[in-house]
Amino acid sequence: MTWVWVSLLAYFLLAVSSVLDKALLKRRIPNPSVFSFYVSILGVVAFVLAPFGLKWIGFSLLSMSIFSGALFTYAMLFMFMAVRKNEVSRVTPLVISAIQIVTFLIAIIFSVEILNFQKIAGVALLFFGGFFISFDLPIKSLKIFSGFKFAVLGGFLFALAYSLFGYIYRDENAGFVSGFIWTRVGLLIGGASLLIVPSFRKEIFSTLRAGSKKKKKNRKGKKSTIFLFFVNKASSSIASVLMNYAFSIGSVAYVQAMASAQFVFVLLLASIASMRRPDIFEEKLYFWDWFQKIVSIGIIGVGVALVSL
Repeated sequence: MTWVWVSLLAYFLLAVSSVLDKALLKRRIPNPSVFSFYVSILGVVAFVLAPFGLKWIGFSLLSMSIFSGALFTYAMLFMFMAVRKNEVSRVTPLVISAIQIVTFLIAIIFSVEILNFQKIAGVALLFFGGFFISFDLPIKSLKIFSGFKFAVLGGFLFALAYSLFGYIYRDENAGFVSGFIWTRVGLLIGGASLLIVPSFRKEIFSTLRAGSKKKKKNRKGKKSTIFLFFVNKASSSIASVLMNYAFSIGSVAYVQAMASAQFVFVLLLASIASMRRPDIFEEKLYFWDWFQKIVSIGIIGVGVALVSL
């Protein structure tokens, strides 16, 4: 059962990336537009794979690749907006649940999948599980809904991007290497398009100008920000490779069902981090909060299983 351990490691690294997102957005990189811009620009690294199969894939697939990559950029933007506004252990489940539900609906619409009670029940459990893990009951303040719309919108855009990625990778005229590289070009273009929005352009350019004006006393903090940023991106990149490897040696349905493990890892990592930096990680450690989140994880796990099997 090697795929189980590979999947768990991948979801653990994704959880690490989610927690670092919170740290960077809260203290280090305060603007989601800046974070999304730099992540998108890093897509240029994908060209190191060019010798292994980059080719012209035709105008239609190229347009789809660029569009899906740009969608991914804006999905990140909305997810980072949500992470900045709320607890990471609330945002992550909402985003992932939205991805699972929308991806499932897209598969039904375009694959003519038959709806049955099992799959409908699975979708319902995913929705309610994502809700209950994201909000502490009873609801005492509307503040807990902070970032909710950004999380759902981000998940929706991620689902569209992932569905298009899958279509492109499976097309014989593209394949994984070419499809991956051209979709990263879409990320680059998506990142550049952020400069069209005046407020985003101001935020991005201000960070570039700030880099030349920093005094020596701030260099240590700047270096630590760069270090955290690249550890974050390295974690998510390795997780992506591991996830695809798990797909190749095990059942894709079962690997997807393991996604609930990421919620567990995020909850544990964020809770531990909140002990040292409660000003950044606003996680709660009360018994009822733990109980509710753990039960919700179980609900989500059952929902993913019902949808995938």
